[in-house]
Amino acid sequence: MTRPAAVPAALSRGPFTRTQALDVISPDTLRGPSYQRMLRGVHRRAGDITHLDRILAARQVLPGDAALAGLSALWAHGVELAKSTAPVDVILPPGNKARDRSHLRIRRALLPPGETVTLALGPTTSAARTAFDLARAGAPLDTVPQLDQLVRATGVTRTQVLAVSAAHPGTRWLSRVRPALDLVDPRAESVRESQLRVACMAAGLPRPVTQHIVRTAEGGFVARVDLAWPELRVALEYDGAHHDERDQVVRDRARANAIRRAGWTLLIVDASQFARRDEMLTMIRAVLRTAGSPG
Repeated sequence: MTRPAAVPAALSRGPFTRTQALDVISPDTLRGPSYQRMLRGVHRRAGDITHLDRILAARQVLPGDAALAGLSALWAHGVELAKSTAPVDVILPPGNKARDRSHLRIRRALLPPGETVTLALGPTTSAARTAFDLARAGAPLDTVPQLDQLVRATGVTRTQVLAVSAAHPGTRWLSRVRPALDLVDPRAESVRESQLRVACMAAGLPRPVTQHIVRTAEGGFVARVDLAWPELRVALEYDGAHHDERDQVVRDRARANAIRRAGWTLLIVDASQFARRDEMLTMIRAVLRTAGSPG
């Protein structure tokens, strides 16, 4: 078994081209277990790969005017939702001959002035253009959580996104933009929380309040809940995997009891329940209906 070779400092800071590598190591060493290929002609030190690593690798082969877009632009704006396996999304001017590669997806479009910015990771679609692209990319259950976090991170406004939309009449899936923006709430603190809110609204339930503070009758703080219907005194929370840890379970039970003592109904949804969407929504609808019944 070949033992990993020591990695020179010059090759330890991120992805590098084959040419850069061969200045300090041999071709055989580059093919060894200390290194891994990111793209054709681009390598990096062996180890776990993030979407940031893929962006940095792509920058080694892309022309200088390539603008990060989609989930890659979202990452550049500070929202790290792209999985390590996700391709790097870029927009290039028409006529550029760069081609798609493994883990690199290229679109060609003319980006008007104001729709790109230069960030730490290089040219990137502006927050408004990024929101415009993300909103068109799929169903609200997937896109709205991304938009929630983008608005939270950048402060981009609905008006700014609609201005981009107005500048691109006839663009594919343009009709998805306004409905997605209608669902955005930057107070959401996690993807699953956003998805839970969107699922409720898509099912025709009243729009819940995000990050609502539950108080005692005297006005004392009890808890801040993910989602709530304050007029019905119903709270809805999503429990992630960390809630299964023993100490967390003890804290969660005490918190849930305090919420109930304050006169609220507390519903808790986990990954298994969320996967059974119809059952989950039926439960929520029934509780809201009961809470809204007189007497």
